[in-house]
Amino acid sequence: MPNNLVFNGTASQLQSQVSGVDSNGTVRAILTDDSGRLDLGTVTVTAEDLDIRNLTGTTDSITIYNTVTVTAEDLDIRNLTGTTDSITIYNTVTVTAEDLDIRPLTAASDSIMLGARLFSESNTTIAGVTDSAAIMQQDTSEQNVYSFYVFNTGENTVTVNLQVSPTTTDSYFVDDTSGAVGVAAGEKAVLVAAKYLQYTRLFYSTGGATCTFDVYYNAAV
Repeated sequence: MPNNLVFNGTASQLQSQVSGVDSNGTVRAILTDDSGRLDLGTVTVTAEDLDIRNLTGTTDSITIYNTVTVTAEDLDIRNLTGTTDSITIYNTVTVTAEDLDIRPLTAASDSIMLGARLFSESNTTIAGVTDSAAIMQQDTSEQNVYSFYVFNTGENTVTVNLQVSPTTTDSYFVDDTSGAVGVAAGEKAVLVAAKYLQYTRLFYSTGGATCTFDVYYNAAV
């Protein structure tokens, strides 16, 4: 009641009740929680891009205690450089590539060792002929070395020489400058072209006599 004296002289036991007025003008007591703190109830804040100021790496940090899964393509914080960054790989790495090199190869510092060459061979037997003809045409464009071997197994001399051409057309073939060789009965000869063109063949002439002979072509890449 107004003007009533308080006779309790113990300060710790002095209490007062605080009231307030709501939006309708009604006087209501102020509510506290069990600890005596002011109970404001549930506060909901709805906003977009809410912040007090822009966060910076100098003064701010974020600590995440939960598991975070990030799915992204080409994710990085900044471009990596050889000056400040390195990558260490502890697993086995298998590289599959064609024409892999670190730098251009040079004769001064590099070498190539061939373990083996690719060899090719063909042969034919010419028996009982009395004419002249071209035989054993070969594509020699990619051969490193090649030769024609003639073994006269007949009774008469046969004359042989090589012919070369840039095409397979018969009229383009010319006699190679290595020249013609007469191979007598029972004799052997090896012919190697002096000029390089894509195709090489053997030309024989019997001079009208009956001739029999074997021809072998050998080449290595």
